[in-house]
Amino acid sequence: MSGTGGASAGTGGAGGAAGAGVAGLGGLSGAAGTAGSGGTGGGAAGSAGRGGAGSGGAGCPSTATATPGNTTKTIMAGGMNRSYVLHVPPNYTGRTPVPVVFDFHGLGGSGMSQMNANPWRSVADAQGFIMVYPNGVGNSWNMGRCCSPAQQQNVDDVGFTRAMISQLKTEACIDPKRVYATGCSNGGGMSYRLACEAADVIAAIAPVDCDCVTGSTSNPSCAMCSPSRPITEIQFRGTADTIVPYNGGETPVVAGLVFPGAQSNFTTWGQINMCTGSPQALPNHAACQAHPMCGAGAETILCVIQNGSHCGSYSSFGIANIAWEIFQHHTLP
Repeated sequence: MSGTGGASAGTGGAGGAAGAGVAGLGGLSGAAGTAGSGGTGGGAAGSAGRGGAGSGGAGCPSTATATPGNTTKTIMAGGMNRSYVLHVPPNYTGRTPVPVVFDFHGLGGSGMSQMNANPWRSVADAQGFIMVYPNGVGNSWNMGRCCSPAQQQNVDDVGFTRAMISQLKTEACIDPKRVYATGCSNGGGMSYRLACEAADVIAAIAPVDCDCVTGSTSNPSCAMCSPSRPITEIQFRGTADTIVPYNGGETPVVAGLVFPGAQSNFTTWGQINMCTGSPQALPNHAACQAHPMCGAGAETILCVIQNGSHCGSYSSFGIANIAWEIFQHHTLP
């Protein structure tokens, strides 16, 4: 996981958004970006039985200064000066509350490299929501049993995320009931930690190519994860991932770090979300399986990308589009 350098942006796929860079844990290492193939079209329509999430009646603050484009913002959090890249879509007017998606980079990456490594920005521009690309301490996130230097320094990245949300509430017209988190590799692990510890401010998560490692040991891997409510979780996993092995095992880039594997992680989140029944194919997405019923209407989903590489399937699989389709149906209570 201790990769050198950030994730390079991949070549744009034909007919799709920019190709996904292989963010090494942004590979956990900073491997070169793989070419993205044609992205799938954005799907706003929900699966059967899911209703669209409303705006929650949030208003717009008189202090809002956000304007369309990219801005690097700073904030004090945990006694440290932290930063993030704020991407506001071109159709943002500051008069209507909009959703927010946090996208956490992999180990060795940065907010800017993550923004350029996958199609989330294009989806945000088309659908009209704000993207936030935070910068980790030493290009890393404290997701539990990994990753240094953030984990070694016990950096409070959950507190950092809460601080960013508070700042956004005053500087942009956002809907605080529709704030979501995603990320790949180390960034995906960070989104799991947010689900565990910040389900009061995060409505749903979409981790990519990572498992939950909040436990102090690999068995159980997701121990000490006690969300304040069942929280929608859609994970994307590539079967050819050699950094976070699909079938579980030790990563080759961080000595001693063992992952449970995609199916085991899926089972764990089914238990966390109090799901019942055998997983079934997600309507309109045959490569995704979902528990038929989970607590408080949450969804627990695993999307399997056959021969998918580590953080390299954003465009070919349409990860951002599928995640946003799910996000739209969930809001904070």
